[in-house]
Amino acid sequence: MISINEVLEIDKHQIVKTKELLKDFQFLKKLQYNIPSGAKNFDETIGGGFYQGKKYLIFGGNKTGKTQLCHQLCVQAYFQSSRLNERSQILNKHLIFYFDTENTFRPERLNELIMSREVDYNKLLKNIFVSKIMSNSALLLSLQELESLLEKHDINVLIIDTINNHFNSEIANKKISTNKTKDIFMRILTTINELTMKFNLITIATAQVTSNLIKDTSIKVLPVGNHLLNHFFSEYVYLDYKEHNQRYVQLVNSITLPEKRLLYKITSLGIQDYKI
Repeated sequence: MISINEVLEIDKHQIVKTKELLKDFQFLKKLQYNIPSGAKNFDETIGGGFYQGKKYLIFGGNKTGKTQLCHQLCVQAYFQSSRLNERSQILNKHLIFYFDTENTFRPERLNELIMSREVDYNKLLKNIFVSKIMSNSALLLSLQELESLLEKHDINVLIIDTINNHFNSEIANKKISTNKTKDIFMRILTTINELTMKFNLITIATAQVTSNLIKDTSIKVLPVGNHLLNHFFSEYVYLDYKEHNQRYVQLVNSITLPEKRLLYKITSLGIQDYKI
């Protein structure tokens, strides 16, 4: 008997069965643990913080704070873990795995973010595993190797900054097959999805963007490779620069929450609420 994927001429991993979607939804309803961003408006927009089992895509133009948010979430994850440990609600450390595809991870920025808190800088760094990624193939291989680490360590947060950097450059490279580039990228997204659900991760990925050709919309840009990304990320969070130090965070697409748009600002202490 010919399978449906053979009829449609697509790979098996591109077909998601209804019962799997229902199982994922029921799983998400039971989630409790989350990481707040550190800004009330930001958290209110996305439903109270970043939750386990969910995959967040953060996109926006330059100077909107995508990488800033990644650094801040490293601090927030460690801070949240320390607080829970003190209350004896958990026994193991909560570690962060950070894939850096643009060489923008800055340890010194973490030190700035904890200046007003009683956090041990060296202990913080020991809880963050950083992997520099130079190609899509390297990202796929690193994600596949990550599974063995997840089985041995209590890693709760997966950050990828940015997920489509190499896809963007490789899709424009005439020396590389377009089909091969798309195939590797789809395998990356599938692996992220599987790891997130299997190990109950909080997954946050930033994305490079391109202009949105649709007129009369508040969403000025869209993620590069959006036609592939939107099948895998449950939450789309749009960051927009307004003026001076005013920026908007907008929940564009969510499987459980309504769309919302609120102000925030970026300071030396990170993302904070903008008070009018």
